[in-house]
Amino acid sequence: MTTSIDINCDVGEVSFENDAALLPFVSSCNVCCGAHAGDPVLITSTIREAVRQGVAVGAHPSYPDAANFGRVSMQMPLNEFSDHLRFQIATVKAIVESFGGKLQHVKPHGALYHDVIERQDLAKMFLDVIAEIDPQLFVMGQADSEFAVTCRDRQQAFIHEAFADRRYANQTSLVSRRLASSVIDCEADFDEQIQNLLAGRIQDSTGNVHKLTVQSICLHGDSEHAIPFANRIQQLFQEAGVKGKAISEIDA
Repeated sequence: MTTSIDINCDVGEVSFENDAALLPFVSSCNVCCGAHAGDPVLITSTIREAVRQGVAVGAHPSYPDAANFGRVSMQMPLNEFSDHLRFQIATVKAIVESFGGKLQHVKPHGALYHDVIERQDLAKMFLDVIAEIDPQLFVMGQADSEFAVTCRDRQQAFIHEAFADRRYANQTSLVSRRLASSVIDCEADFDEQIQNLLAGRIQDSTGNVHKLTVQSICLHGDSEHAIPFANRIQQLFQEAGVKGKAISEIDA
């Protein structure tokens, strides 16, 4: 079992009060870039607080679709969408640096998170944009996915992410949010999921168990269970003798 692992959460989406309550429990955060949620005041306030607390900051860009919270795939010309991504990532990076911090990673949000796994053209464009902004940035994505392979082939530093509060359809894909069973909402199931992830495995919705590379565990900040689950994951880490550390600290 690993002795240190990153705990990340998605922030800048709900409220500053929600983010401020979550940040003490995590080592990294993924800040909404304003395209699927958030606003300049919330995003800036959350980044300021994350830097103050020493939480590693990542940009969380998405399709420009607030009406669907970025969870619906969009068909856009790649050159047009690349400008949206460049603006989102560069804006968060600049705000982080204005508070004396350094952007650690980029994690695509929602439908984009899954689309870069399925579409090589989209994945290539996404990585091109990151390379133009800062080739030293980590990219966070679905553990052991085709996107991870694409990043490896591009020599792009990749963070293998798994989910604490989502159920898996198989080793590398999640149960659709259209299904009521997609989200973990009870503590016993949450505990089992964390214990599996710390052991480098995941159990899918059919009961099959798969090996999984787990470098970072995600909690969704917009979930009604986010704060109690964030507290619980710290307890489970302590019991297992595992420390929460940002990837940049583990690699240092």
